Amino acid sequence: FSLLVGGFFWKLHLGIGLRRTAARALDFVPRCSMMLMSSPDLLMFLSAVCVMCQVIMLMLYFSAEGFGFNVRGYTFENPSVRPFSNITALSSMVVASHCLARYVEKRERSVLVCGCLLIFGLLFFGQRGNVIAACLSVFLCYVIQRRSSLGMFRSLAIGISSVLLILYFGNLREGEYSLGAFFTSLAFLIFFGNNLCDLRDFAWLYARWDHQWWMGRTYLAGLLNYLPRSVSDFRATWTFGIATGRTVGLDTDVHPGLKPGQFGEAFFNFGWVGVVLFGIIMGVIVQRIDDGVKHEFLTSQPSFMRAFAYTSLLAVAAIFNTSAAFPGFWALVGVYGLAWFYLRVRVLAFPRQPLEASLHLS
Repeated sequence: FSLLVGGFFWKLHLGIGLRRTAARALDFVPRCSMMLMSSPDLLMFLSAVCVMCQVIMLMLYFSAEGFGFNVRGYTFENPSVRPFSNITALSSMVVASHCLARYVEKRERSVLVCGCLLIFGLLFFGQRGNVIAACLSVFLCYVIQRRSSLGMFRSLAIGISSVLLILYFGNLREGEYSLGAFFTSLAFLIFFGNNLCDLRDFAWLYARWDHQWWMGRTYLAGLLNYLPRSVSDFRATWTFGIATGRTVGLDTDVHPGLKPGQFGEAFFNFGWVGVVLFGIIMGVIVQRIDDGVKHEFLTSQPSFMRAFAYTSLLAVAAIFNTSAAFPGFWALVGVYGLAWFYLRVRVLAFPRQPLEASLHLS
């Protein structure tokens, strides 16, 4: 309901320029996204950096654990390499999604190869969320663009296949490669595996919670994500995964913590006030994304890249969902910063070589 209220606020016309000001501020992120897709050379350079980091991380993982799909588990046992692993995975996700978006519009095979190579490397990290995030926004924009020709049956087939692949990836992470065992356990994974709904974790956490509001501590710990836990007692205590794991009695050295749903963290920090307030803020941002994507496909010269660029605002909206989204936000900022630096150097070295994509948002 709060999300709907936020969307209503965005559409409300008061005549004082408030929405125009908010749009100008929010659209800074899509403009940075367009900058990232402005040159195939830039995407190939960033992909090469991310692939190199992936190779280093996988070499450490395979040498210690052997072949597998659970870098995440390895980093829990070896926290000293966790920051590098997280930065690598999140940056790869950002670059891969922009590669795929540029390919859909420009049909450049080199960019497609870069995106697929990054996604393939991410499979070994054991973090399904990053793999999903690298493809989801591109897929949704494609569905919106082709909504009149895609058809209900094909959309359902793609959706069901994607869900099955995501669930099977969870088995790969645990070293279970058998397809027969996967389909045998499919009903359990759907209804009791906490894969499609986080109600189980919320109920577990609520049952063990002492009913003392956390008052934003987990959000502050997420904002300070760049500080290693070894040098910050606050982060070592109030990082959301640790706070939830400690509440229910899990060993936080080996367990990443619980996922209490989209508004679970807001509730445990600020109660229903937090749920309503954060829901309204998310509703405003999501409505801006919805308007921007659909508007781009209705213009006389529709651009898939410009439509996709608006979805980068999801990284901002996700912050109000969970503090676990802060690392992804900082990774996005880091990739944008490196892209800006690369383009400035290129302009100085090759001043007559133009960029191939406009940074303008219609």
